[in-house]
Amino acid sequence: MNLPALLLAASEDPAEILMHHVLDVPGFLGPLSKHLVFFALVATLVILIVRLALRGYKDGLPRTPLANAVEAILVFIRDEIAEKNIGHDGHKFVPLLASFFFFILTAALFGLIPFSATSTGNLSVTLALAFVSFLAQQWAGISKFGVVHHFTGLVPPGLPAWLLPIMIPVEIIGVFSKPFALMVRLFANMIAGHMVITALLMLIPLMAQMSTFLGLAIAPVSIGLALFIMLLEVLVAFIQAYIFTLLSAIFIGMYAHPAH
Repeated sequence: MNLPALLLAASEDPAEILMHHVLDVPGFLGPLSKHLVFFALVATLVILIVRLALRGYKDGLPRTPLANAVEAILVFIRDEIAEKNIGHDGHKFVPLLASFFFFILTAALFGLIPFSATSTGNLSVTLALAFVSFLAQQWAGISKFGVVHHFTGLVPPGLPAWLLPIMIPVEIIGVFSKPFALMVRLFANMIAGHMVITALLMLIPLMAQMSTFLGLAIAPVSIGLALFIMLLEVLVAFIQAYIFTLLSAIFIGMYAHPAH
């Protein structure tokens, strides 16, 4: 967070300051908005990390710390997320699930750097990620059962005819509620931490308006709490990347192997 800017903005509207630090900024770099710029930077960084990890392989084995770390994460995603939740054909979705994990994690960690932005704190970005997950979910069912059987299989067989007008709308809502939950969950968790950090830092100029002594007294408390939340955000970055990847695998598995 930009602490000097917050201190200089003591006389401005607190709500406006808070929104300025968590929402997108149009025209940040010419025609490009702030979140779009950092979205491109994070995507480029993920590709660069993977390429460097690939260069760390020799004779089919990882020989560098980066290659070992990337391979460990990929093996975990394959064994503990994809195959356990999708089944024996879960390996087909490992590249997609790994892309989700690495992008969300890198975007969240990159957003903790001062003067940067968390692209996954933008609803458009989380919508795009959820839409890709939605396409993978539908493809898992369509590729295995065909279009007709995939959609007719959404309704449990053997239901009484009078229940069909109730169950069909419920199942259709369920199809779209899954990606909607992915979108909102990621967006809310990414933006919440930054709002808390900004609000804590804003206590300094707000208290300084009342009294210089109060501003100086609250400064170490406010900065200390903000640093604690920032450290907590590192853990949240890993958790949210894991949860989005895990839920996507679970939803894909539900269509690839319907319980009913």
